[in-house]
Amino acid sequence: MKLFEEFKELILRGEYYEAHEVLEEYWHTIRKTNHPFKNAYRGFINAAVAMELKKRGRDNYKKVWATYEKYKYLYVQKPEFVELMEFLDSKRPF
Repeated sequence: MKLFEEFKELILRGEYYEAHEVLEEYWHTIRKTNHPFKNAYRGFINAAVAMELKKRGRDNYKKVWATYEKYKYLYVQKPEFVELMEFLDSKRPF
């Protein structure tokens, strides 16, 4: 998925806020629907937010990262989600 590739590239460059924006734009189109993976996208967005918070020295990044982890049961349902989850876990900010 093109969105995920752009998201990962931004994470690798340390542009966490921009990475969150990439997925958030799509998430806003599905968040009020019955889309089965809207919370998966929410979790991925929160992973990027947690990384940005850590980068800015904010203490609440672990709480935000927990939101990402809360939706891991959804990530195993699609191969591209598993790949993104493994990528994010390898970049865990703590």
